[in-house]
Amino acid sequence: MSKTSVSNATSNMVCLWIEPWGTDHWMNPGDEFTVVSVAAPEQSPFNVVVHD
Repeated sequence: MSKTSVSNATSNMVCLWIEPWGTDHWMNPGDEFTVVSVAAPEQSPFNVVVHD
């Protein structure tokens, strides 16, 4: 199982799209989500942060 951190470090809402399902998840400023997948941890070793 692989976990990827996604943080919104902006002062605006941002939209996180999850593919291939095409689902959208709105993030308020300061929100942090953890995206979990069935991939092995070494296949997805990164974090995503959105900045102004």
